[in-house]
Amino acid sequence: MDRMPMTQHAQTRLRQRGIPPDTLALLLEHGCTVHDHRGAEVLYLTRVGRENIRRAKGRQAYRRLESSLNVYAVIDGDGRVITVGHRTHRINRP
Repeated sequence: MDRMPMTQHAQTRLRQRGIPPDTLALLLEHGCTVHDHRGAEVLYLTRVGRENIRRAKGRQAYRRLESSLNVYAVIDGDGRVITVGHRTHRINRP
């Protein structure tokens, strides 16, 4: 998978929040998007996305990753990741 371009802000937040780059790559590959109605999209993992990761990585690897998968990324209209964080609330879908 090609690396998605990231803003400096997103790189800083990735480090500050302790989100492994591998987790972000899985999010970008298996995540679901919802529009934030401000010109960006929020990318997060659903149950289906988590199941796809479990199938792709295997049960043992998924168990190690599972605790770090509750994250989100905000992607701007140009396709750059502008911020990342830990999900603490439900993401409302239309």
